[in-house]
Amino acid sequence: MRDPNDPLPTPTAARAFPCTQCGASLAFAPGVGRLACTTCGTVNDLPTVSDTERAEAFEELDYREALQQQAGNEGAIEQQIVTCPQCGAQTVFDPHVVASHCAFCAAPLVSVTAHASRRIRPRGLVPFVLEAKVAQERFRKWIEGRWFAPNALKDTVKTADGVRGVYVPCWTFDAETESDYTGQRGINRTVTVMQRNAEGREVPVTRIVTDWYFASGRVRVAFDDETVLASHSVPAHLEDVLSGWDITRLVPPSEAYLAGFTVEAYQVALEPAFAEAQQRFARVIDSAVRRDIGGDQQRVSSVNTHYGRVTFKHVLMPVWIASYRFGGKSFAVVVNGQTGVVKGDRPWSVWKIAGAVVAVASIAAIVWAVTQR
Repeated sequence: MRDPNDPLPTPTAARAFPCTQCGASLAFAPGVGRLACTTCGTVNDLPTVSDTERAEAFEELDYREALQQQAGNEGAIEQQIVTCPQCGAQTVFDPHVVASHCAFCAAPLVSVTAHASRRIRPRGLVPFVLEAKVAQERFRKWIEGRWFAPNALKDTVKTADGVRGVYVPCWTFDAETESDYTGQRGINRTVTVMQRNAEGREVPVTRIVTDWYFASGRVRVAFDDETVLASHSVPAHLEDVLSGWDITRLVPPSEAYLAGFTVEAYQVALEPAFAEAQQRFARVIDSAVRRDIGGDQQRVSSVNTHYGRVTFKHVLMPVWIASYRFGGKSFAVVVNGQTGVVKGDRPWSVWKIAGAVVAVASIAAIVWAVTQR
């Protein structure tokens, strides 16, 4: 948090998007896939994109070369004061935010200097597909589907703040791996032994015995577009909602697509993001090693992985974020702006849970009583 005694940052310029009909502000409208005027409703075409610009959106950059240039690990983008070109008022952008709305006239603003401290800039984005009203409806239905939530929660959500459209920064990684491993292959076999039972008589008992054999080998696994979130706006335990992106829908990061939405710069730097991707890679490699070992069971003693070519993209992904308060606590719900998948936090009704436990216990008691007859 900024110290109130610190001087305010120097105001920076911003770009707005005037309507060709009335001159008012334009914002990207997911429903029509074009710019729509916030005043007269006129639909304006998006800027023309060349084949070269489109190809750059999918270009993979060399990870090791970026690290050598100390790119992608820069410090935070501090709070900014942005001057609105439409009404002249000044709006404070939160740290890491590079696009938002004018606090006075609601005109969409994109800071022209926010990326100055970033050596790696987004080369592509996945545009919003879901409109705000559709995302809000998904949010409402998600809440209504929480059976164990308090009944009063539905009334609370009716008065909750609307969903907020955010382009969150992400890294995508490609990698070619080669892993040498050692371990053991377990082969199960069935044996029968004699064992005394409770009555003292010897009876045959069948058991499964595993014979272990040394195993070693090499597996090769290629990874494509492993996506790591580079924002702290979405809680870590809700990040699963951000999977399933259709990366083939990437377009160049034209400011026209950003108009009307909050846009963040990366907060998780390139190097720690790749470290997170490697943890995911390790789980996939472990599965590949176990398949290569074969047998009925596997023991993995060591895995030595060599990374060949590693590349990455820096892209922006669309999410709708909703927040509400219930019982004095804050809860967040995230809607994937492309797929519509919803995931969030919710309160639990102690009474409903207790009722369910009692109901299950009652059914179990009835079943037991019936079986005893």
